[in-house]
Amino acid sequence: MAVAVAGLLLFTVGLWDQEFTGFETRFAVFAREMLRLGLSIFPKTYGEPYPDYPATSTLLIWLSSLPFGAVNRFTATLPTAIASALNLALTYRLLCYVSRQWAFIAVCFELLTATFLVEARAISLDQMLATITLACFVLAYRRDHQATTAQRPVLWIFILLVVGFSIRGPMGIVIPVGVLCSYYATTNQWRTVFKIGLPALALLIACWFSMLFLARMEGGEAFVADVIRMQVTGRLSGGEGMPARTYYLVNGLGAFALSLPVAMMVIVPVLLAAFPGLRIPYLKKENSASWEPSLRMATLLVAWLLVVLIGLSIPEAKKARYLLPAVPAMAALAAYVFIAQGNRYLSAIHQVLQKLLLILPTVCGALVLLAEGYLKQHHPQIALHSSVLLILLAACQLQQLLALRARPAAQRDRMIVAVAVTAFWLTNVLLREPAEIQLHSARPFVQAVERLRAENPAPLVMYGIGRDSLAIAYHVNVDGEFQPQFIDRPAQLAELSYPVYLLISARNMAAMAGENATQPKPRWPAPVGHGLLRESEYSVYYLEHSP
Repeated sequence: MAVAVAGLLLFTVGLWDQEFTGFETRFAVFAREMLRLGLSIFPKTYGEPYPDYPATSTLLIWLSSLPFGAVNRFTATLPTAIASALNLALTYRLLCYVSRQWAFIAVCFELLTATFLVEARAISLDQMLATITLACFVLAYRRDHQATTAQRPVLWIFILLVVGFSIRGPMGIVIPVGVLCSYYATTNQWRTVFKIGLPALALLIACWFSMLFLARMEGGEAFVADVIRMQVTGRLSGGEGMPARTYYLVNGLGAFALSLPVAMMVIVPVLLAAFPGLRIPYLKKENSASWEPSLRMATLLVAWLLVVLIGLSIPEAKKARYLLPAVPAMAALAAYVFIAQGNRYLSAIHQVLQKLLLILPTVCGALVLLAEGYLKQHHPQIALHSSVLLILLAACQLQQLLALRARPAAQRDRMIVAVAVTAFWLTNVLLREPAEIQLHSARPFVQAVERLRAENPAPLVMYGIGRDSLAIAYHVNVDGEFQPQFIDRPAQLAELSYPVYLLISARNMAAMAGENATQPKPRWPAPVGHGLLRESEYSVYYLEHSP
């Protein structure tokens, strides 16, 4: 409970007044549309259903926002923060079966995992799926170690799979079941692999056709085709410019530092210890009982990590956040070096990692100075108040030096890792988040345009802007109903009913002038608004007639 409460505080402090940016803008729009229009099976934008997700995550945001009567960054992030806090608590509980030292350091390594911490303080469906995957693994492990509750975990596992599908679609079943099957295969419970795998396949089929039936009710056959494309065929086939098969093994090392790089170094010694000479294709029952508990758990975690890494590398569509369900395994494997005994290779990793964590506050301080210099040179409009952060990081570094005097060694390790987490969290909250929000801020520009439209009403026309990209970034900063018109060709300007407000980028203005080079130059009035929308310059023109 203490781990969950501490995690919830870390994941929600300072969110209340933050602006929505990036990927999460669409979910904020979904929730606001649900507050305005009422409950629906699929989330909605512009009053129409959106095919990429079921409405479950939107419903959770809607529930957390109801007491406040509005959707803000805190209420929208709260469901993800709760799931992330439960993730920490379940990780601690799972590893407590083996070692409290391991459990504590593994929780710290989750917080030291860059993408995990970023997604825990955002709207993230994959973070919720990570908690569901971990919960299924914990239930399977408890079933093997507490025979008195042998049947209940199976029921709960399938309930969790249904919840996973309702949040993340087919991935919500495929990933947890893949992890469960890796667990049972590693422990040579092949009958259970089929007892879990085959019913889960039937459940996936049933849930999929149920969702298609609901999609048909919601939007007709065209919407069903969109659902199939967005949730299955689009992810499997991808498109041009899709990442390579090694995306997660290469790019993930940075996105999931510090846990993933260390976990990858731990895999080989764990497998060599579990399977001497690697002559055994899977764990034999007679060897299972002879394994000491920490090695057994580490082997199960290796199987978990590898099945997610390999499984997610097969589809063409790849994004860093898809790897979140493997974070508990990679964090626990990274922490394993702090409890592994008698292995020189792991001991060497432990010594190097301990020294890296010891100086992490200084490393973070150096990054603050570098970021400040870079932003002053390339983005002078971004204001950072880094003095307080540098003072706090200096205090953390002093505490690290004092931790060296702690005895015994286990307590020293706990103090070093905990202070490193503090420095990492402070840098994320006081440097990365403010810089990213200012860099991608659209609120000032949008509110200025909307004030003009309120004073002199006219429709808003967006030129060359996708309905699901920059339009969503604009939409999330508008209160009430938002129904813009979308055009992407100069000829469509003549078809509009004037007057209108035209939102257009500087690039599209230049392109339009180039296309009409042989024609008389259109007479454009002076723009009534100008600003940044996701780092690109946009202008707003009030047009009383076709230019």
